[in-house]
Amino acid sequence: MVKKVYGLLAILIIASLVLVACAGTPTPTPAPPEVEPTEAQPTEAPPTEVPLTEAPSVRDCEDGLEGETITFYSQAGLTGPLSTILGTGFVGGMNDGIAELNAAGGICGAMVELELSDTQYEAEQEIAVYQATREEGPLFIMTYGSAATIALAPLVNEDHIANFAAGLNAEAFYVPRNGYTVGVASIYSDQFAGFVQFVSENWDVIKPEGAGDDIVVGVIGWDHPFGAGATTPEALAYAESIGVTVLDLEVHPITADADLATPLLSLVAQGANVIYYQGLGPWVAMLIGTAHAVELWGSLVVGGVNWSMNQDVLMILGESAPAMIGYYGVMPYLYWNDTDNAGVQQALAAFEAGGYPAADKGVSYLTSYAGIFGYAEIIEHAIDTFGYENLNNETFFEALLDLGYVNTLGIIPLDVRDGTRAPREAQIRQAQLVDGEIQFVVVQDFFELPDTRPPAE
Repeated sequence: MVKKVYGLLAILIIASLVLVACAGTPTPTPAPPEVEPTEAQPTEAPPTEVPLTEAPSVRDCEDGLEGETITFYSQAGLTGPLSTILGTGFVGGMNDGIAELNAAGGICGAMVELELSDTQYEAEQEIAVYQATREEGPLFIMTYGSAATIALAPLVNEDHIANFAAGLNAEAFYVPRNGYTVGVASIYSDQFAGFVQFVSENWDVIKPEGAGDDIVVGVIGWDHPFGAGATTPEALAYAESIGVTVLDLEVHPITADADLATPLLSLVAQGANVIYYQGLGPWVAMLIGTAHAVELWGSLVVGGVNWSMNQDVLMILGESAPAMIGYYGVMPYLYWNDTDNAGVQQALAAFEAGGYPAADKGVSYLTSYAGIFGYAEIIEHAIDTFGYENLNNETFFEALLDLGYVNTLGIIPLDVRDGTRAPREAQIRQAQLVDGEIQFVVVQDFFELPDTRPPAE
């Protein structure tokens, strides 16, 4: 077989040599004539090729957004027991802020609308309303109670929708870190720790007659997540670190006939010479009245959370309003008597023009009014950074983070710098008689509060 293959190869090689020999010498091919160079003419794209199109235009504020509408979403108790007691002054604040914003041209020319939903301050309804709102594609939401803050925290973190919250429970803001719940005031545990710090540093000046050197704080709160918001492990640890004793929390039901005497007397019997109240509205007036009735007011330092120092307490006390003199409050924002501030002047003018009852002239109107302008500032920054066509909950929050600190009309700050999610400064104010009326007077100006953020996990 091998011999046959070699034989075949030999025959093929001989044949190829014969062909080459017969071909003769090749004739050289003349060079082609030179051709004048010409510019290449563009050719049309083949019929199957899709011609390029211009990128879609993206508008910023300079382009003007006239004819567009931006919706602000808010949910709170408009009906139900707590709404009846706590009032709806915040609604007037939001409406007036939006009306004034629109009268000045809106946000880059776009008009703002308010979508307000009733939740009766119940957690289940807060969740249901949020889920419906989420389908509308909100840039952010505004909420007003601890039930909403706590129930919605995991949902807004998952959906990346900012919740500007008035319920200031620490874990909802900081577990996990870098969440989407943003406080319109300092978290409750920071406030309590700041109050304890103030008392400790000023004890020789403010301590009641006959009180010793030891500071013993008794805390009374609502039988509700809000009521437990001050005495977190971190706040208690801070108090202990500066030598202040804090007794176990005493709670009371949120009812019109709530008994404030029993928790108050219990704490005093355990040695309390300072009372801190984690509640608001009529129950602040009840606590003040009770302390006077049992003749303990003069032997105690009494103060409370930011929401407890409010105009509604004075209105409820009525002719007995002087009973509030001496009450301390933690205040992370300005108040109505800060008339040297242009933002407060603006809010005062809006409130007076609205013809509201005096009972509505509280912190909720003031902070809600100011907040509208802060949210507008964030949206404008988002539009200029990402374009109106790209404005959504994600770019809104990116714009907030980029700004870091938004001081709305100079009244109430929004602070998200370096992982912060609520303001870290506050004043201490005291109810005092000034020119014949009770005012909340600054006794310690803005100072950095102790950091009581819980562990990240």
